[in-house]
Amino acid sequence: MSPTSQPRGIWLAAALALATGLLAASAPAQGANARAEAWCSGSQPWTTVRSSLGEPVRVKARIASVYYARSSRGRPTFIDLGVAYPNPRRVTLVVWGEDRDNFPRAPERMFRRGQIICAQGVPSLYRGVTQIVVGVWDADSRLVSF
Repeated sequence: MSPTSQPRGIWLAAALALATGLLAASAPAQGANARAEAWCSGSQPWTTVRSSLGEPVRVKARIASVYYARSSRGRPTFIDLGVAYPNPRRVTLVVWGEDRDNFPRAPERMFRRGQIICAQGVPSLYRGVTQIVVGVWDADSRLVSF
């Protein structure tokens, strides 16, 4: 098991519980403005994710960089939020190679620098950097999660 992988059952259950609670708590959107405001409701800024290590979170942030490490073990795609690598303050979303098929296109092609993204999962630290492993794209909610 790689340093960034976690027992999926535990984290999946936590992420699903978070998603269910957040979706149930939000009222149905009425019109385009309400949908825009409801998008990624209950999210926190990337700068506060580190204070929620081990707890399910939802984060809305601007993408600083995207990198597909195709020759690395596990073939991860790294999506840096807030600030780009090598800045240790960044929050990195990790999409493992085995989860690439859960996206309509390759993650490094779907997500671009400057784009705002909504993600949910359980943050952890890897070599001093906050990361969230994600592996599922929900087009209806425009959300990446695990």
